[in-house]
Amino acid sequence: MNIFELKISSQSVRGLSLGAAALLWAGSSLHADTIDGYQRMDFSLPGDTSSLIMVDADNDGLSDILAISENSVHLYFQSAGSEQNRFDFSGPQASLEMPGQSVGWDVSGEFSLIALIDGNRVMRWQLQDRQFTDAKTVLDGVSGFLPPGMHRLTFARDINNDGREDLIIPAAGELALFIQSSDGSFQPPLQVSSDIQLRSVLQSDATLDRDVGQALSIPLMSLRDVNGDDQPDLISDTSERLDVFFAAPQANAYFPQEPDISIDRVAIRERLGEFDIDQLDFANLTGVLALTHEEILQDMNGDGIDDLILREGGRVALHLGSRQGMDLSQADQILRSSGNVLSVFMHDENEDDRPDLWLWRVDQVSLGDVFLWLAISGTINLEAYIYPNEGDNFARRPSRRITVALRFPSVVRMIGSVNEVRERARSSEAVIPSAQAIVSAETLQGSSAEAGVRDLLALIDGQLQLFYRAVVTEPAPDEDRFLASLNYRRQVDNYEIDIRRVIDEFDVDINSDVRAVSDRQPAAALPLPMATPRSDIAMQDLNNDGLDDIFVLLERDETAVTGILFLSD
Repeated sequence: MNIFELKISSQSVRGLSLGAAALLWAGSSLHADTIDGYQRMDFSLPGDTSSLIMVDADNDGLSDILAISENSVHLYFQSAGSEQNRFDFSGPQASLEMPGQSVGWDVSGEFSLIALIDGNRVMRWQLQDRQFTDAKTVLDGVSGFLPPGMHRLTFARDINNDGREDLIIPAAGELALFIQSSDGSFQPPLQVSSDIQLRSVLQSDATLDRDVGQALSIPLMSLRDVNGDDQPDLISDTSERLDVFFAAPQANAYFPQEPDISIDRVAIRERLGEFDIDQLDFANLTGVLALTHEEILQDMNGDGIDDLILREGGRVALHLGSRQGMDLSQADQILRSSGNVLSVFMHDENEDDRPDLWLWRVDQVSLGDVFLWLAISGTINLEAYIYPNEGDNFARRPSRRITVALRFPSVVRMIGSVNEVRERARSSEAVIPSAQAIVSAETLQGSSAEAGVRDLLALIDGQLQLFYRAVVTEPAPDEDRFLASLNYRRQVDNYEIDIRRVIDEFDVDINSDVRAVSDRQPAAALPLPMATPRSDIAMQDLNNDGLDDIFVLLERDETAVTGILFLSD
């Protein structure tokens, strides 16, 4: 298990999560055994800090380190120049004790700390002369929910893109959105249903009080222009409802209290009926798909306003949108399909720049088929029927049918293949901590950068080994390539997916970067006698020079984490 994971927050404030590890650095020193062009600083971390956040707290263009402990935060400022240690880890330069039993904190604006205290008040601490000022109450008397403890909670966001910071307060089953007005006050809260994520952690890798608990996170709000007025509208998408609130910048409330478009998914499920084993058709087990539904908000007629595709079983309804919303009581078009409809979506199939409707159906599967597949292989056909876009509606009949044959081995054979993969994973070699990075100017500049060439750092045999220009990053997959896994082409109507081959070719690929340099001598090898299998490496550019700065976490126990920071000159 690695000591920490590297995370990038939604606010582009970068963080190093240390899990049960802590940070209150003391006793740093500059060593000769360092990477060329880097300053080395050793540190030791006691056990009450949960994370490190990289922030430019004093607006000097250099990233500082915000250390989060159980009920306090500490700032370590980076200094310019290379003649001295640029981080003073003998003690924090600014510290702040958080009030309350339940604290949800966030980094706000041009660096300030904002916190939801005990779910009922929001407070802010500015930074002045590298010290935290007294707290200022931003909002009081709110009715929020927080579990005990101190949590990173991204609740301060500019929801409506007006440059002012709004607040998202979690409550029971919903979020309260407080939109900030131009005078700094907040509009009455908008209550939005939300699937708030409360995660329980029940693993006792270290002490229970550190690794067992709860974490609360607020899901990202979906904001985009739905009604074509160039204003970001608010979309609340939960398991129970799909609500759209149209933005109204000139009104007293930026978002209305009631949604302009509202789809009650609970009512849809009640209308379709619940699964009943007594009424299950054993000759058509896939018939249960008649109880499924989908809702798609997407512009289908090119007017810049989202339309709604509502599928209930094999019934597909089109509702055209307008600036004011849409009439959900009367569909503009209804298509019905026999068979077991699996899904629908829109994609331009005939390359006329208009999205066509794809309706996917699956073969009937009987109970007899299931018993047969226990012993022999089988095939299930998936069929896509494509209805061309005709402007404000889709064609009444499909223009094309695509068939995907899903071939799979017998259940007994499949279980055996899965067990083989599991055994290969268990018997595989230990993971070697490694990381791709840009450590040299040669890697940063010229053809190496254009080709995606990276340096490699690895913890091998008690050493930090560096290999220059060792690996080539894989290009990101083409998001525009439709049905890439099938190698889809317009001229081909029949495809096949062989599940047996997929399982047989599955491989647990670990240490691939390290294996790629196994025949090379490292450009540098720094002795790290304290390195353990739990050690790890993480990268961040702390001084904006394009070169990665290197955190090496060496060892962790119940009282301390030891490590090294390599900072580029």
